[in-house]
Order: sequence, then C-alpha cells, then structure tokens
Amino acid sequence: MKLPKGIPYLVLAGVAGLIATFTIHRYITMKTAVSVIPHDQVVVADLDIAPGTALSARMVKAAAWPREIIPAKSFRSAKELEGRVVQVPISRGEPVLPNKLAPEGTAAGLGGLLDPNKLAVTVRTDDVSGVAGFINPGDRVDLLVEMSAPEEKGEHFSKIILQNLKVLSKGQIWDQTAEKKPQVVTTVTLEVTPEEAEIVNLATNQGKIRLALRNQLNQGLFYTKGVLTSNLAYAKPSQAENAAKVDASKDNKVEVIKGMGKSFASL
Repeated sequence: MKLPKGIPYLVLAGVAGLIATFTIHRYITMKTAVSVIPHDQVVVADLDIAPGTALSARMVKAAAWPREIIPAKSFRSAKELEGRVVQVPISRGEPVLPNKLAPEGTAAGLGGLLDPNKLAVTVRTDDVSGVAGFINPGDRVDLLVEMSAPEEKGEHFSKIILQNLKVLSKGQIWDQTAEKKPQVVTTVTLEVTPEEAEIVNLATNQGKIRLALRNQLNQGLFYTKGVLTSNLAYAKPSQAENAAKVDASKDNKVEVIKGMGKSFASL
C-alpha cells in the first residue's frame, strides 16, 4: 500500500514538534528548579531562659537548620539537655550550645553558677545607680561609692572602689518605707571575692553606691585618686576641652607669607 505523499512530512513535523517540546520543557525545568539545601535538626530555646534555670523538654525544641550554618557542638536532641543548667541568658529561637551551659551536675539556681571561691552579693539600685536598667546578667560593672570624707570636715568623697565585677542577675524585691508602705526596689546581684563582699557591705552602709557599666572587652583596671567636693570647683579641663581651645585659637589667626617665609598673625 502506497502512502500519500504528505504523510512523511507530517510524521517528520510531529517528531520535530515532540523534540522541541521536550527540549523547551527541560530548559524551563532547569531554570525554575529550586536547589535543595540539606538540613539537620538543632535544639533551640522555645522561650527566653534566664541564667540558673534547669532545662526541661518544654523549654527547648528541635528545629531544622541549613547544615552549612549549624554551630559547632550544637545539640541534636532535647533529651541531651534534660536537667542542664543555663549559665547565660538564652533568647527564644537561639541554639543551645555547650558554652552557654554550666558543667554537668550543676544544681539549679545562682549558687551553682558561682565560682567555687566567690560569693554572690545583692545591692539595691534605682534608675540612676543601675544605669537606667541597661545592666543585664553577664555584664561587667565597676562599683563607685560617694561618702563623707574621713579627714576633711564637710567634704564628700567619690571613688571607684571595685572593678570588673560580673553581674549574676537583676530583679525586684518588696520593701517597706518609713511609713510602712510597700514599694518595689530594684536589685542587682554581683559575683565577688570574700574581700570584695566586705567592701560592698561597708560601702552600702557608709554612703551611696553606683554601678558603672563597662565594655565586655575591657578587662583592664582604672587607676584614679578619687575626687573631693572642693575639687569640683578647681577641676582641670578635659582633653576634649583643651583641644577645642587650641582649635579656637587657630581660628583667630591668619597665615602670612613673605617671600619664602611663613608666619601667623592674630586677628
């Protein structure tokens, strides 16, 4: 049986159409394909967790994280963290890492987080003495005291007496005023040596204390003589003020050039 003359052309056109359709489909698929990023489970905090808290299953959860950004030594199962005590604040959604936890076997509470040779001392603060509430657990602070000068009658003395103290916690307690009315008092708990604890206790009873927040990277010590009330009237200008005076004096001069010489003249 002889096929009509147009049939081979129709078959050829159909094959060409199928090839073109397959090629276009494959091209579009390759262009629109989303690369699959490998993921693994990481244990993260399911709520904000304060230092001294013993972890339980309700506080953490397993979350899928891209394998490339998973922190080293992260936990993969919540069972590994049961009963472990948090050493620093952990925010919700933040991975729970070993360096944020106290050693295994540490009891819950601040007592378990203390250095074996140190004590925890709580001091009262307010919006001013407590750096307007910006002090948080884990921060480092210096302690200043303002009191009557021991050898200068009528004078007050201010000095930094303790430096680079670790803040363990902050909170509020109920206290009664002289009128026996309850009021909320803000407190900050500091980690100190036994000798520093004695100094803090004496300072809080002899004068007013204030906390000064320091940079976490600053581990150095400041050496100051302290200041008396009378020193305030004769205080030397700061370096910034001296620099401003020098700049002002330069502004009042003009440069005079004569031949190869150059000089300044005041206005």
